[in-house]
Amino acid sequence: MTKLVLTPVDTFFFKNHHATQAGEATVMESIFPPRPNTIYGALRAAYIYAYSTFDDFARGSDEQVRRWMGTPTERGQFCLHYCTLAKEDVLFFPLPFDYQVIEEEKSLKAYPLQLVRDRKLSSSSSMWRLASSRRDKTKSPQHYYVPMEEWKQALLENKPISSLCSLSSFIAWEDKVGIQLDTSSRTAQKGLLYRVAKGRFVDGASLVAFVGDGPDFSDVKWARIGGENRPWSVRQQPEMLRIWNPDEKKRIEQDIERTRLAKIIFLSPAIFANGSRPIAMDGDRWTWPNGAVVTWLAASIGRPELYGGWDIVRHRPKPRKWMVPAGSVIYVKIERDDDLPHVFSALDGVHFTDEGAEEGFGFAVITSAKESEEEL
Repeated sequence: MTKLVLTPVDTFFFKNHHATQAGEATVMESIFPPRPNTIYGALRAAYIYAYSTFDDFARGSDEQVRRWMGTPTERGQFCLHYCTLAKEDVLFFPLPFDYQVIEEEKSLKAYPLQLVRDRKLSSSSSMWRLASSRRDKTKSPQHYYVPMEEWKQALLENKPISSLCSLSSFIAWEDKVGIQLDTSSRTAQKGLLYRVAKGRFVDGASLVAFVGDGPDFSDVKWARIGGENRPWSVRQQPEMLRIWNPDEKKRIEQDIERTRLAKIIFLSPAIFANGSRPIAMDGDRWTWPNGAVVTWLAASIGRPELYGGWDIVRHRPKPRKWMVPAGSVIYVKIERDDDLPHVFSALDGVHFTDEGAEEGFGFAVITSAKESEEEL
């Protein structure tokens, strides 16, 4: 595995799936963090440019490039494992959605929800719920980030999180106003004003991408990422993404073996064919890519968003699909002993997505879960 540190030279802009058109009433919305496929495509293009030409790529005549980056119609072996925010050498993970964000004395603190049994009559087939004993006014957990070590300890101990970082801790937004140009006359087009908010990293922030074993990016110094193809520097470091150390993994395995309960935390968005549920669901049974079959108990999933984009090969929009956001959490029960080894093998990360795993979609981490003694 290789770590790539991505740093913008100037401001940046990432467009959502909405069509935009210049005009006096137009405001272009910027999204952040970028979707995994944006980083995947930018790194793929940067590698091709550094080691070959796009004409050779289109013909498939360069064996090295074809091996890793494929052709316009076929994928190569290159894959994006995970992309996240960082400051200096500290990784930040999205706050899990099974945490309740509460403002206390002008600071924010996140409290974990509890997995409880619900024996009341309900239209839901599951008898499990995520509940809170607190009645404070809460904020959405989306777009908050936590330093990796505190994130890990909070999940292991099922305790509150106090080091919450909003996007403003990483990015300063700058509003820009411009006028669309007529490329033939090189003059401004009357009435075609546009407004857009562009971002700039602050306090040493950057994007960090972990890519699978294979292509060497040491000669890739620059990549064009996001709107307007703005340049970002690329710095390669040989580093593995290891979430749990051996002692932590052993503790998680013992807890799961004892309780048969686990939870999956999505660190990147996942594309689910059925909205908020993967296609590999049969009732409450969920079959994992590695063959494990678990029972879906409860979940805290953000509102699914539409994922799309432009197909540069076919010159048309890509089909729109549902995508659940990073931070979504699913609680499961392992019913069979034979499934435990499959669950344990995925503790350090696995891709749960109906498509786009090689682009970094659906990267999730597994840890143990605890049932509350209380009931609803």
